[in-house]
Amino acid sequence: MAYSFEDVPQLGGKVAIVTGASAGIGLVTARELAIKGCHVILACRSRAKTDAAIATLPDAARNNVEFAELDLMSLQSVRDFVAAFVARNLPLHFLVNNAGIYAPSTFALSVDGIESQLATNHVGHVALTLGLLPVLEASAPSRVVILSSIAHTFGVPKDIGVDFEAIHNHPDQYSPLRVYSQSKLANVLFAVELSRRLAAKGVTNVYVNALHPGVVRSDIFRNQPWIVRVVLYPFQRTPEDGAKTVLYVATHADIEANKWHGQYFRPIAKHSEASALANDENVAATCWETTAELIARSAENARDKGTADPATNN
Repeated sequence: MAYSFEDVPQLGGKVAIVTGASAGIGLVTARELAIKGCHVILACRSRAKTDAAIATLPDAARNNVEFAELDLMSLQSVRDFVAAFVARNLPLHFLVNNAGIYAPSTFALSVDGIESQLATNHVGHVALTLGLLPVLEASAPSRVVILSSIAHTFGVPKDIGVDFEAIHNHPDQYSPLRVYSQSKLANVLFAVELSRRLAAKGVTNVYVNALHPGVVRSDIFRNQPWIVRVVLYPFQRTPEDGAKTVLYVATHADIEANKWHGQYFRPIAKHSEASALANDENVAATCWETTAELIARSAENARDKGTADPATNN
């Protein structure tokens, strides 16, 4: 039978964080988790937009959600979010890394000097996940769900995968779609490498997986010309359909029964295969190391300014 929202189990006593949950897939995911009794933290940039989204939810969901400020373009914002969450002494059973931006037309850097798509889609989420990892481990069984895209399979440099150096050193050669594809490849590489590292230290009950939700009607296309949005619209899935694979990977018993770690899924709720490059251990390790350096550099700069929380500088 086709997967549906009815397949989401009762989640009373569970806690989830969903990034980018003020619209689209993130909002639907948060809604369905909350309807089943999960307490869901909507980690978003704008309180006004998120509060407006919460107001549209049915009572069964609205009573189980809350807003928390998170700007993935700022690693200090990520550190602040992690510190605030940890201070609450809550468990964390589901971390859904959903927020993202798609192919902005111009090259731009985050406050940490990282290209905007890499910062939002990848580096910010890595810092968030690693900052929350001790809580995820203490709350296990728990899951990290990373939204990638089929775009990870094309437009990426062979053998390198994610060319951080070229992206940042040659802004005059900026290709929005190529960088988007590399950021989505980085998502899968992170799932693969984090799973490998968890297994190496004997952690088998934190399930980290990536997925392609489908091409979904959402705010991620807001930077595209109107004609592109019009052409794409008939071929796009609804946010409800996009959220189904997310919810499957986050909550279905199949994940634990099959011991799926560092795996890739496609619509709707189907176990699949990522690209060969996404499963290359050397490429994954290199991407991890470069990302870790960017996060560490930001934390060091923050310490120099006296703004970093030492508890979250992993």
